[in-house]
Amino acid sequence: MSQREFVVNQNDPFYIATKTVFDNWTALQLAVSNEFAGSETKEIAEWLLNATYQWIVETGDLDDDELEEFLFNTMNNEFNTIIEDNSCMQLSRLLLGYFGLYKANRIQELHDELMKRYSLAQGSIQASQKFKTEQDTSSEESANEDNDVEMDELVKPKNELSEQDAQNFEQVDEGWTFVAKSGKKLTK
Repeated sequence: MSQREFVVNQNDPFYIATKTVFDNWTALQLAVSNEFAGSETKEIAEWLLNATYQWIVETGDLDDDELEEFLFNTMNNEFNTIIEDNSCMQLSRLLLGYFGLYKANRIQELHDELMKRYSLAQGSIQASQKFKTEQDTSSEESANEDNDVEMDELVKPKNELSEQDAQNFEQVDEGWTFVAKSGKKLTK
């Protein structure tokens, strides 16, 4: 019996859902932007996306605990990042919920759920850009540069750490980084 090679279909609705979830996973994006896995960090992140997608699709009835453990171990082993904020559990449940919609051929519901969950950030960016344009117009008219708001202050790239996020990260011996819930003090 010959094994056929799995081909990732980047136009598949569940692949798009998986990519959207990973693109918005703060811990993974911080690991990528700071190259926690070295010079091949982006490639490892791409592998994680594809491996997760393939495993869920091929298995069909994956348990959320198994997926959570896989995500946790991959972040630990590949990105030298220990996740303590329960995001692995949240992502595994979210992805398997999206896969359930996909398997049931409820593609419109899957799309609507993604738009509801992730379009808020896009809406904020668009609103900020509109505000910036209005500020520029009013600044030109009033010639008052003190009221001019820079775009960098309104919209931070999703991979940039805020002061609060930076407080949730602590570099520990041997290059490990701990990700914790907000307000949780980390100890070595």
